[in-house]
Amino acid sequence: MATSSAVVPSQTQVRIFSAVMIWKNNAPALVVFMIGCAAAAFLLFAADGFVSNDDYYHSRIAAQIIEQRTLRVDFPWLPLTILNPQQFVDHHLLYHIYLSPWMVWGGLPAVKIAQSLVVGGLFLALWSLLKMLGVKSAMLWTIGLLGVSAPFLYRMLMIRTQAAAVLLLLIALHLLFRKRYVWMIGLAFAFTWLYNGFVLLPGVVALYCISVFITERRFVWQPLAYTLVGVALGLVINPYFPQNVTFIIEHLGEKVDIEGNIRVGNEWYPYTTGALLANSTGALLALAAGLLAPSFRKSGRDAIETTLLLVALLTLYMTAESRRFIEYFPAFALLFCAVAWGRGDIDWRINLTSVLVKRGARAFYWTSLIVPLVLFGWVTLHSVHADVRNAEDIRYMAGASQWLQEHTEPNALIFQTDWDDFTYLFYHNTHNTYLVGLDPTYLQVADPTLWNLWVPITQGQVERPSVLIRDTFGAEYVVSDTYHQAFAERADADPNMQLVYRDDNSLIWRVGKDDAEG
Repeated sequence: MATSSAVVPSQTQVRIFSAVMIWKNNAPALVVFMIGCAAAAFLLFAADGFVSNDDYYHSRIAAQIIEQRTLRVDFPWLPLTILNPQQFVDHHLLYHIYLSPWMVWGGLPAVKIAQSLVVGGLFLALWSLLKMLGVKSAMLWTIGLLGVSAPFLYRMLMIRTQAAAVLLLLIALHLLFRKRYVWMIGLAFAFTWLYNGFVLLPGVVALYCISVFITERRFVWQPLAYTLVGVALGLVINPYFPQNVTFIIEHLGEKVDIEGNIRVGNEWYPYTTGALLANSTGALLALAAGLLAPSFRKSGRDAIETTLLLVALLTLYMTAESRRFIEYFPAFALLFCAVAWGRGDIDWRINLTSVLVKRGARAFYWTSLIVPLVLFGWVTLHSVHADVRNAEDIRYMAGASQWLQEHTEPNALIFQTDWDDFTYLFYHNTHNTYLVGLDPTYLQVADPTLWNLWVPITQGQVERPSVLIRDTFGAEYVVSDTYHQAFAERADADPNMQLVYRDDNSLIWRVGKDDAEG
């Protein structure tokens, strides 16, 4: 009688089966990650240059970490501001560490890829959080990030810390909801190194503690304590300590009162109600829908949903105070809505037991999810794509930068008529130093007298600008864009200012001495 023997799979078959199972288990995560990366890359590469002026600074300063071979970068480029060599603080240090090899070895295209990976990570973190919380259709909700707000999506593309900050906050929520409180030490440390908006993290953690107390009547102190320990360690164990603490106080302190005469960037001013409704309709509808969800449920809000509601309301308030915080609110409004509707026990019956009604309600759920996703996604992507294509060309200030590099001494101070031009000049030319940049308050805080002279000069209110530019500011060359016509008229009429360079977007004057001085 023949005996049967079990068929033993070959080693190759085992490997193939293992690979298939790994792919099956991880394919959704990879798909979500690739969707985020692809969307970001598609938009970023629609422009010849970067999407915002600050991107040029962050790319160039990141390269200095490798070029100077140090985390504490020597920064001589804004000597008359609070970012002078003695006080300079890289308050985006962790992001610049990440960016530095991409910039040094790949330049502008590689930096765009690096940012696309951060956006992909953000999508993956949101999807993972929704899956962990048991939200149905987690992938569709995640793709909704592409449609909640045009300014939000635009800011996620910037070569700045916004997308990374949202990513870390989503990871923080992972840790909080899984009660991995001790891990908050490391996360808070990383957030503190990421940028000086780290103060938002303890705020989010505090809202979690409040939510637990409201819904469960118990007080959890550990997450907030661990977070504060991580923040303290991040401040102290820092290449720029103790200047980093002083810088935070000076920088944020000037932003508290923006009603004064300091021309801070537009991002620090609030949106009008109409503008917020127009450009972030999806986010506002998501918040409203999330607020209505308990009316269709048998249960109330738990600690998780309450936390997300409070975080969404906090970031909405921040956005109402300053438009730059649009980088937070839409993501958390969407997250709150997804958890409120995709996880709870929604009672679609509305006191009817008909199977047809139930099926109709489920169809309504899918329709109300997919239709807004397609509609708002298309409108948002189209709007952001147009904005990206209208971004300043990579050649802006490139010609002036090259001329200055070829005709001036190393570290020669350049007088600018616009503080916004610094980032472009710095990106193309680290040979010179500059009067003001990144933020006008940096000059105003460091030397109010110079600030009060610089403003009227650039506005064409000084009849002979060469005297102050040469004797008070110590600059021999002036660079200007083509929009400061009042200044250009004064400069052209000044016998001690000679126009030595001009192209489509910039002008350079050489400042000479008075004839009486020889």
